[in-house]
Amino acid sequence: MADLLQQELQRIGDQIVAEMRNTLARNKSNASGTLSDSIQATALPPQDNVYTLDIAMEDYGPIVDGGRGQSRTGGKKQTWRRSIESWINRKGISLKPGVTLEQAAFLITRKINEKGYKAKPFIQPSINSVLNKNQQPLTDVVSRVLVNKIDQILK
Repeated sequence: MADLLQQELQRIGDQIVAEMRNTLARNKSNASGTLSDSIQATALPPQDNVYTLDIAMEDYGPIVDGGRGQSRTGGKKQTWRRSIESWINRKGISLKPGVTLEQAAFLITRKINEKGYKAKPFIQPSINSVLNKNQQPLTDVVSRVLVNKIDQILK
């Protein structure tokens, strides 16, 4: 019967993943689809009667979710300038005559370093939405598991 709770957590986790992907699309935060495709939920087997739902995604997911403040460092060590070049290409952004892709990426990188960028929350809103919709089903499953445990003890 304990498997029942793990299965319910996995069902809820799958809904959270779907909601996160939908929210990323609504926020227009999914240019390449890489972040969306990377989101996975896994209901782990219980350890010491503790159930865990693990939600994994690309490392930059929480940065998209929470935004980024200005940076005090810049320069040649910025490894994500190539990612910005790819983003420009995927978005189909037209460059002004005489501006190279590398120059445009540098300007965008500099702007992000100077100003940061606004948060586009998708993690907690998705979790809250799914949990609000699933309170009763989760309560029902937990109740069934508890009743079965009590029955086993009393036998």
